[in-house]
Amino acid sequence: MRLKLEFVSPKSVILPQGYTKYMQAMIYNIFSKKVREFVHETGFRSAKKFSLFCFSWILEEGRYIKKMKVFDFSNKISFYISSPAKVLMEDILNGLFKNEQFRLGENELYVSSVVSVEKNFGNLDSVEVSALTPIEVHRTYVENGRNKTIYFSPFDKEFSELVNMNLKNKWGAFYKQELDENIEIIPLFDKETAERKYKKVVYYGFGNKRYIVEGWKGNYLLKGDPEVLRFIYDAGLGSKNSQGFGFIE
Repeated sequence: MRLKLEFVSPKSVILPQGYTKYMQAMIYNIFSKKVREFVHETGFRSAKKFSLFCFSWILEEGRYIKKMKVFDFSNKISFYISSPAKVLMEDILNGLFKNEQFRLGENELYVSSVVSVEKNFGNLDSVEVSALTPIEVHRTYVENGRNKTIYFSPFDKEFSELVNMNLKNKWGAFYKQELDENIEIIPLFDKETAERKYKKVVYYGFGNKRYIVEGWKGNYLLKGDPEVLRFIYDAGLGSKNSQGFGFIE
């Protein structure tokens, strides 16, 4: 299930770099206490814990104020949120209509519209998608007593391996059964120009808890079982979906 949420503010919405942390916090605050505690503490579990929701960045293009290192989005913003878990999305709807005012960082927001956005995949076993937020997969290992993270590009064999590993873990967490087959993910852009055009190095969080995440936007061809493709559409592609990565259209 996928929703497009639109909010208005009496003032310009001003957000810093790494603002997706604020978006994640806002979504958690829209959840009811019961669902919020479940998602944050328990989650959907297989080999790992998953929140199983995904959201886009703000769809409007903000004006970047270099001197202050903030984005000015004027007084209206919108973004998508999706999840394969109907209970989460119904709780979001209830929270949106139950509460009058919301906060995004220091900004005061009010709901102006909520639209359900559904796609019928039918029996399609291949679909072209666009990454509205970067698709991120990585491996972390210890070197000289410190954690080191390696991020992979769509042209690395590890990229497809880790996307499928993540997919299978999420599938197992949600359906409580194994997913045997892999999907195929083919980047629809040239390797020579990919890094300049589609690689994104972004901040997540603030202060001492701020870190850099590398991911990839661009268009991709996904091939696989139609039910699996639908699940990816709702759950997100790759890692860190509940932090605003891997949201596809």
